[in-house]
Amino acid sequence: MLQTAFPNAARRLSLLCAATAALTAGPASADGNFIDHRLSRNTGGIYAAQDAVPVALALASAGCALWEGTQDPLGRTCWESGESIAIGGVSAEALQYITGRRSPSDTTDPGHWFSGAKGSFPSLHVTATTAAVTPFILQYVKDDPWVASLALLPAYEMVARVKAQEHWQTDVLAGALLGFGVGAYEYQRNSPFVFYLLPGGAFAGFSRKF
Repeated sequence: MLQTAFPNAARRLSLLCAATAALTAGPASADGNFIDHRLSRNTGGIYAAQDAVPVALALASAGCALWEGTQDPLGRTCWESGESIAIGGVSAEALQYITGRRSPSDTTDPGHWFSGAKGSFPSLHVTATTAAVTPFILQYVKDDPWVASLALLPAYEMVARVKAQEHWQTDVLAGALLGFGVGAYEYQRNSPFVFYLLPGGAFAGFSRKF
């Protein structure tokens, strides 16, 4: 299934990311950068939920994993999603400290890297959101194409984080790629690392105890 689901999902996500970047990109800057551009700040209305989305996905994945256990496809996918969020989040945080890129709220120069402080590259929100939905898309999109609509959540985060002046366009693109890579790797393994920490390598799930 990976041979068919992975290329299709990767293609759709790539097109969605490109379209999202195009919608939020502005004119070329003085240094010739055609992607990164600071937009007018807007965190109200539809953009007000940007912090809640990755948190809600993380809680949903954790709750589903504990409820379903590890012995069926849905349960395994929930564990893959949760672990992808954790790995992607840690990776994004580490890269933000390493790259030290100044965010649009601090500067109009998208080329201000290695400031010595935590930066904006890549977007943690976008990384976590993309990592959360990727295992579900790859697992179920072949049988239920509507599952691909979950990719709208990372797209929303991409736009919202740029509108909040927390990230540049390349920050959110990098976050989407990182999240997708981690989520796809977890799906391909089909055995999250946390399984090795469980007694007997399995967890029955609370649904089987009630």
